[in-house]
Amino acid sequence: MTKPKFLHELPIEQLKQMSQEDIKQTIKAEQLYFRHRPKKIYYLAVNGAKTKNGGLVKASALQSRIGGLPIALVGDDVIYADGTISKIISGAGKGCLINGHSAALVGSSLENGDEIVDSPNISVAINIFIGDKTPEGFLCQEGVNHG
Repeated sequence: MTKPKFLHELPIEQLKQMSQEDIKQTIKAEQLYFRHRPKKIYYLAVNGAKTKNGGLVKASALQSRIGGLPIALVGDDVIYADGTISKIISGAGKGCLINGHSAALVGSSLENGDEIVDSPNISVAINIFIGDKTPEGFLCQEGVNHG
């Protein structure tokens, strides 16, 4: 399957030869393509996000919020009912940095092997189209010290 050509990829000479109607139709086709292109959605984790094993995320990005809730970062704590604590060790990498630190995502791993599986945030996400490269460091283990 060949990759479709988009308006921004066409030479200026070709664009000049297109009618306004052709351009409008091409834009509609591009929008339809991106709306239906297969993708994986990774929601940003915020304070109160849950893990597979019942932990709750304690987010540290107090100045950066979604829906009033602080955004979780790699290195933030996850607290369990038995009092144990684990740290988030993977996130968005360079796909979403907050004050130089990777944002945690639904899908982020913890140092104890657990994983974030749900977040109160359902509005802000990173979309990775199937077949595209992920951002550098995406869901890769990172250092746990972020200050």
